[in-house]
Amino acid sequence: MHRRLHLIIPLLVLLLVSLALPVNAEGLQFKEWGLTGFGNLSMDIDNGDLYEAGIIAHVAMPLVDNESIRLDFRVEGLVGAFWDYGNGVEVGIIPALRLYFGKAAVQPYIEGGIGPSYNSLDIQELGIGFNFLSFGGVGLRIPLQNNLSLDFGYRLRHISNAGLDDRNHGVTSNQVQVGVAWAF
Repeated sequence: MHRRLHLIIPLLVLLLVSLALPVNAEGLQFKEWGLTGFGNLSMDIDNGDLYEAGIIAHVAMPLVDNESIRLDFRVEGLVGAFWDYGNGVEVGIIPALRLYFGKAAVQPYIEGGIGPSYNSLDIQELGIGFNFLSFGGVGLRIPLQNNLSLDFGYRLRHISNAGLDDRNHGVTSNQVQVGVAWAF
């Protein structure tokens, strides 16, 4: 139980902070939503390749927006399917931050996030279905119209159960993604 408290307490803090964000306050509200297709390939499984493809839906709220940067708080929901080394599905909801640089037509960004996910894989590297998905990434945003943009990105992502099970090697993957975002 003591080992699980180290996991439960940060999750409760993250939930409270997320719920406490003043989404209706002046200037702090969700101003974007989007859809992204992704595909990834595992990097660290000895018994074969684990592939996944899926869709991410997001909403984003700018926390900082000035001449040189924009920092967005994002909430991403994902659904994906695994195949080859193991077959199964994954669902997750991931709070994240994305930092855009400059106000040029093409904006580079860096991003990172961590949150709960569940998958139905039965592989040696993941002992239970409940896991945590974390990622760091880079990408480019290209505007298509005033309120429509195209995103191209790369993420290094990792899923593991944070020691909730004896089997906790986890799975690290390279992920590529292409998406669209609508500002409102």
